[in-house]
Amino acid sequence: MQINLELMGPLVDYLPDSECGQTKMSLNDESTIADLLSLLKIKQRVAVAVNGEQEKEMKDLLKDGDNVMVFTNVSGG
Repeated sequence: MQINLELMGPLVDYLPDSECGQTKMSLNDESTIADLLSLLKIKQRVAVAVNGEQEKEMKDLLKDGDNVMVFTNVSGG
């Protein structure tokens, strides 16, 4: 399957050959968000939105054509 991937902020460093952190990426069928992050070697805590839905869990399956955005968690004080 193929997804549209966008990494935000400092995460763009995980895709050095991309266009401003945006790329199309091929994944195995039945891949989860955790599988994607592992493939990208992102080990820090991040937030993930799929097709505009932000409340996603690492075990959620991705589907062909999904738009996936990965960004760092922001905390305030």
